[in-house]
Amino acid sequence: MTRRKPHETVETVAQESYGGIAIRGSLYTASSQVVTVGCQIGSVIILSRLLTAADFGLIAMIGPIIAFLSMFKEMGLLQAVIQKRTLTYGQLNSLFWINLGLSVALTIFLILMAPAIARFYDEPDLTWLIRVMALNMILTALGAQHFALLNRGMVFGRIAINAGVVAVCTLSVSIGWALVSPTPWALVAGTVAGSVVGTVMAWAWVPWVPSRPALAPGTRDLLGFGAGVTGFKLANFFSRNLDSILIGRVWGGAALGFYDRAYKLLLFPLSRVAQPLSQVMVPVLSRMQDEPERYARAFFRVFGLMQLAILPGVAAMTAMADTAVPFLLGAQWAQSAPIFAALGIAGLSQPLANPTGWLFVSQGRTTEMAWWGFVSALISCAAFVWGVQFGVWELAMAYAVVTLLKLLPLWLLVTRTGPIGRDSLRSRILPIFCAGVVTYAAILALGETLPDAALLKLLSGTAVCYAVFVCVLSLTAFGRSVLADGAQLVGKTFREMRRRSSRSAA
Repeated sequence: MTRRKPHETVETVAQESYGGIAIRGSLYTASSQVVTVGCQIGSVIILSRLLTAADFGLIAMIGPIIAFLSMFKEMGLLQAVIQKRTLTYGQLNSLFWINLGLSVALTIFLILMAPAIARFYDEPDLTWLIRVMALNMILTALGAQHFALLNRGMVFGRIAINAGVVAVCTLSVSIGWALVSPTPWALVAGTVAGSVVGTVMAWAWVPWVPSRPALAPGTRDLLGFGAGVTGFKLANFFSRNLDSILIGRVWGGAALGFYDRAYKLLLFPLSRVAQPLSQVMVPVLSRMQDEPERYARAFFRVFGLMQLAILPGVAAMTAMADTAVPFLLGAQWAQSAPIFAALGIAGLSQPLANPTGWLFVSQGRTTEMAWWGFVSALISCAAFVWGVQFGVWELAMAYAVVTLLKLLPLWLLVTRTGPIGRDSLRSRILPIFCAGVVTYAAILALGETLPDAALLKLLSGTAVCYAVFVCVLSLTAFGRSVLADGAQLVGKTFREMRRRSSRSAA
């Protein structure tokens, strides 16, 4: 560990080919997400058999509260570290102490407010669950700037290892605890253990030690940038968490448990893919702001491969929800199937919407992003308030409809200026969207012809979805370029695996 002088500049990786970095980073991300999403799905499948819907409902009640307060402790400062072209160690030190100070204050606040929150939900057991989960904010804050430095330096291999190890640790501790004591504390223990491991690994990899607290010149500008990111996250929080709050309040913990399992089985894994890809693309695109052609080429290369990997699978699981949910979670979770199917419609638009965040942040347009977030949140919250009056499925369906309707205005806004022009809507975004819709419709129409056995039905249905998606995509020039990139990437991956295998044998 080393201390750096406040005026020293944080090193920025200079590379001739950021496109190559983006692809390698995406490969590292894909590898870590195989582990991370696998652990998440494993958590849903295994823990759903060890714990009850009410147990998951209690933790789902805490999640929105922690997420809400975490936005204020981060203040968009991590994105500021990654995006800013010139950053000093003095500014980095200031951000570390601001982040940690806010985290300590918010943790104390949440510990004091825990009894009132428990009374709001009429769940006395929530008090100490909240108090222990509150400590997690301090644990993550201790490693936040170190993790941001890994991201700024584009050390994507270590970031991928960190994510994979944290996921495995979280799952292992939760399962171990649940086997001994099947209570909500199993989920809390796994979360805290994962945060400790992730922070320790970040400190081990980044040889920087913060000095005494001080406000360095230029810190205010970073706070201004972060304010836009925080505004968007604040708005996004309500559109992502008000549903859980309303369901828990109106329909109770068991209903929230069914909704939470459906959400975690589908939409949470999608966000877990988008978040690490953002860690790759934001620093890469930020370094290419003055090279619009390279910027657009790098963006659409990764964007297209992301859609090719994700959209057909989402279409398959959504259309076969009545088979997928009981097969993966067990028959006792069958009530989650129609909720899963409704959320899946929103899931079809998520891979198309999430990459717009890469564009907003890398171009420094965080104020626009914040305003979009507020408008989007108002629409989603209105849908939640309307839907929850009728039931959980109705809420999920209302969310799905408004999510699809917001897709076009979002892309019109993000392409208003910058390297990605509005001509891309017709030539690139629309073909991907149409391919996803056609794939979803095709598997719905062919569902009755698939095998009755659950596993065979899911495998064959997924294969059909990928085949249909590829066929539709091949009808456009952009689609053919995506397929060519995918084939090239698969070939390169297999060659690299053979090379390493030969080296190991030798």
